[in-house]
Amino acid sequence: MTAILLALALLTDTGPWQAFSDWFSKEGTPGPPPMVFQAYGTRLKAQGIADADVKVRLKELQEYAAGHSKEALTLHFNRIFTWPNAPFSREPSEFLKRAAAGRKPGRVLDIAMGQGRNSIWLAKNGWTVSGYDISDEALRQAKTAAEAAGVALDVKLASHDEYELGQSQWDLILMSFAFTNLDDKAYLQRVRDSLKPGGVLVIEGFGSGPDKETNQMLKSFLDYRVLLFEDVPGISDWGKIKTPLLHMALEKR
Repeated sequence: MTAILLALALLTDTGPWQAFSDWFSKEGTPGPPPMVFQAYGTRLKAQGIADADVKVRLKELQEYAAGHSKEALTLHFNRIFTWPNAPFSREPSEFLKRAAAGRKPGRVLDIAMGQGRNSIWLAKNGWTVSGYDISDEALRQAKTAAEAAGVALDVKLASHDEYELGQSQWDLILMSFAFTNLDDKAYLQRVRDSLKPGGVLVIEGFGSGPDKETNQMLKSFLDYRVLLFEDVPGISDWGKIKTPLLHMALEKR
């Protein structure tokens, strides 16, 4: 019982997490959680905190993050969108331009829309655009950029689980480095159900690489008409690294 009460106390004590959040949002370098916590531990030691106390503090933070994953993800992506050295493209996706070419504009959903680089391009080209993201900072930037561009966006703060996709309402759904779980069959069914017949799902992200089963990802989408499919090396819009890239444009039959 004592151990359970201690664990609950750690998860509900937001003081250490708030101090970590204040540091990370202003000074932190986004990266894998172990590297981030290691950097914070170095900072605590530089403040004169004993190694044993630093170890306890970091354990508390890791447990809090594990129990509040949405809050932790929001902090991570908010920092990325305020980080001057963030390695992501501010320009619309070239693959999106190819996939949307020649299609009659309609209603589009931009999943994990970020700062709006693709949403704004779509709106400028006649699409009625909705989008969501887990980062309130990303949405703030998107709304500011849309206003400057003279276009309207319908944006919502939400996670993938929270956003109501609806039924047969989208002519195009975009997942551009959206970090959706493409192995989640229930989520993919929600996406498919929300597309209109003839609607197109555009997916852009990190590819499988040569060590994976051939066309493994494509096999999950064979109930669509495959318009475009690529799994080739390139420079990623997110991360700006040379890596296998996945490009798919899929039409709901």
